[in-house]
Amino acid sequence: MKSAEGFFYAIVSDMNEKSKNIVLTGFRAVGKSSVGKMLAQKIRYTFIDTDTLLCERLGASIADIVTRHGWAFFREAERALLAEVPGMERVVLATGGGAIEHQEEWHRLRSCCYVVWLDADVATIRQRMGGDPHSVEQRPSLTGNSARDEIEMLLSRRIPLYSAGSDLQLDTVGKEPAALVESIVEHVRIVEPETAQG
Repeated sequence: MKSAEGFFYAIVSDMNEKSKNIVLTGFRAVGKSSVGKMLAQKIRYTFIDTDTLLCERLGASIADIVTRHGWAFFREAERALLAEVPGMERVVLATGGGAIEHQEEWHRLRSCCYVVWLDADVATIRQRMGGDPHSVEQRPSLTGNSARDEIEMLLSRRIPLYSAGSDLQLDTVGKEPAALVESIVEHVRIVEPETAQG
């Protein structure tokens, strides 16, 4: 008899082309990295945080990259990284909050990835960002507005993109990462047989 871990691994190993990778999207501070690491460990995939990988490749923090080269430079590097995703396999990818705005690359990404949108309301996002001492240092303002105004403005622009560009939406408010991981695994198990029949 297979162990629970072996059972989940067998399910994920049999994923079709669309779900050979799992991508987590959503605004800052919704738990993409925490959930992604836990999910990757559970299903024995490789975890990649796009912001961390970009910083490693560019040899600087996001704040330093933006100070030296501007947001446009960082977004172009982010776009180029997303273009690599169709060539990846067995990866859980936590993307930056603005990655969804690279619509051409996102459309291609969706052909080989199961996309999960981790959602939270403005108040929760502000609270979580305020509790992270590195948040401002690592992620400078995009607009120069107050934190609340910037979150509301960016969410109004991105929510339609998150919604249209995802296979699953999960509300993260009041939920532990482990519970969100279980929800993702359960939804993947439901979706795959239906996809295989189609």
